[in-house]
Amino acid sequence: MLTLIPIGGLANRLRSIASGVALARDYGQTLHIYWFKDAGLNCRFDDLCLPLDAPDIRLHEASALDALVYDRPRKRNARLPGMFQRLLFDGRLYEQGPWTADAPAFDFGGWMAQHRRTYISSCHSFYPADPALYGELFRPNETVGRLVDAYAAHFTPHTVGVHIRRTDNAASIARSPLSLFIEEMEREVAAHADTLFFVASDSEEDKRALRAHFGDRILTSDRPADRSSLAGMQEGAVDFFTLSRTRRIIGSYYSSFSEVAALICGIPYHCTASRL
Repeated sequence: MLTLIPIGGLANRLRSIASGVALARDYGQTLHIYWFKDAGLNCRFDDLCLPLDAPDIRLHEASALDALVYDRPRKRNARLPGMFQRLLFDGRLYEQGPWTADAPAFDFGGWMAQHRRTYISSCHSFYPADPALYGELFRPNETVGRLVDAYAAHFTPHTVGVHIRRTDNAASIARSPLSLFIEEMEREVAAHADTLFFVASDSEEDKRALRAHFGDRILTSDRPADRSSLAGMQEGAVDFFTLSRTRRIIGSYYSSFSEVAALICGIPYHCTASRL
């Protein structure tokens, strides 16, 4: 049995789950996922997505008792879960472990063979998963899906997704300036007269600049990004799944959001980044 704790924001959690499913299936294990509400994503899985429909996967919305036993050990919980995990699991891999530095070379086969009850906490794509698995596993729930369909109804035959990450992502701000997005978007317009851009961004300033430059070729939410409310987190999921419905995605450096969104429907992804 494999127990997985996906951590971080939506895209980080989904890619961790896809890796966990691939690993469990490759070695004939049942996967138990414990989904914690925390600062990274303070909502339930089913607030955003349909249930995972597979007999070999169990997703648990973590309770207070689950937090005591399955949460990753850290200063805020006095590392108490580690005590229980040493009793419950003979194989444990945590997100800060040395294995994360060289995950592609990690011997998962040997690790799974040596341990019967295993535990992994991660925000990464730690094990190779078939890209088609993302579309199989992750689908928007009715609330999110209805809003995605409303955006998609305005798509032209050549609608391109644009994801501009700002706020707390210093690497993205430094390496993915707005000017590079505009250059890439202008190339799309030159190649396809019917180009429309669906823009997902946590920067209202960048949205305004793109509207001023591209006019009614820009389709985006009028609501400011808000990670502190359920409605805001659902709006983020709407952006995520709407990006996945476009023809291709132009994304930000050091942001998994658009990269994982592209995997949902298997569309091309381009990372906009300046050279160092």
